[in-house]
Amino acid sequence: MKAWSSRRHRTSAQHPSMDPRLAALLLAMLFCSRPAAGTGEKLADCCLATSDKCFPRQILVSSYQQEAGKGCKHSATVFVSKAGKRLCAPAPDESECVRALVAHLDKRNKRNKQ
Repeated sequence: MKAWSSRRHRTSAQHPSMDPRLAALLLAMLFCSRPAAGTGEKLADCCLATSDKCFPRQILVSSYQQEAGKGCKHSATVFVSKAGKRLCAPAPDESECVRALVAHLDKRNKRNKQ
């Protein structure tokens, strides 16, 4: 009787291959979990809440408006700081401070472009 060896040596031809159904399933999951390239879909970076705090002018570089219904749930003013942080504030029609900051940034950026 031959003794059973716990070590088995296999050649590369003897290694089992992946089940084709499993490979197809994994491939399908990969393509379904990511948006297709070139579809024109843009992932939105939205404000989920806004701060009523009036941010210091000297840390702000620019601002833009986030509109509800255009990829985001809430309207907001997004200020970009010198450090690259996005700070969410209410829409300009809801806050005098936001209106003043947006006007200041618009004036400063217009002057810097000239």
